[in-house]
Amino acid sequence: MINKKIILIGILLSFLLVLPSFSEDLSSVASAKGDLSLQDIIQNIQSNQSQIKDLYAETTTTITSNMALPGAKDKGPQAMVQKGRMWTKGRDKSKIEIISPTRQTTITNGDKITIINPDSGQTFTQDLSKMREQAGIPKGGSMDLSKALDSFYMSIEQREDQYVLIGKPKQPNKFLGKMEFYIDVNRWLPVKILIYTPTDKIMNITEMDYKEISGIWITVETSSTAITPMGAIKTQMVLENIKINQGISDSEFK
Repeated sequence: MINKKIILIGILLSFLLVLPSFSEDLSSVASAKGDLSLQDIIQNIQSNQSQIKDLYAETTTTITSNMALPGAKDKGPQAMVQKGRMWTKGRDKSKIEIISPTRQTTITNGDKITIINPDSGQTFTQDLSKMREQAGIPKGGSMDLSKALDSFYMSIEQREDQYVLIGKPKQPNKFLGKMEFYIDVNRWLPVKILIYTPTDKIMNITEMDYKEISGIWITVETSSTAITPMGAIKTQMVLENIKINQGISDSEFK
């Protein structure tokens, strides 16, 4: 069974973790960034994100933990390295195929997530609509910052060369207290995300590094630390052999 809290965190991050930014001349905007409204900032981020239609990459994921990892015999600090491939299309389709050390495929398509074990043939499918509702994400899995305004009270702070967008759920939420999105104003890229519990304790920290490919900024490394009462799990994903806008078929996500 999938840990619902882990899935929920993944849903909350999904619309910012692997997002590109189109390399354009933002000097006129940057020079007046002190006067930008929340809507201005959202528009700048979204105009950048819209340049990617689909993406393929080969992945190396390193998972480290100070608690026992699932299936591990030993307690205490551990590490696991996974090799795989990933496909994304639009805002609600993704496929992650783990090749080693074990094989597993995870497909998200709209409100449905399916996990397939190729060796045993076992398949697990879960409807994400209720979990998306808890996270304040609209039905259908498509979320952007403008839609977030419907479910979150959003405020903004400027800290040196970053804007910090702070979102708090409009409705009581037993999983989520608030989210903070740190935006690099020179490239209009999300570089860090903090997720807090309702008691204002950090439960997830995510940082992203980028590389410019064909004039588009692509996330090439994501480092995320999930903090739980039992300990912390750090996940670092590095993307290589990246291909963008190659026309990935919808059948890839069935």
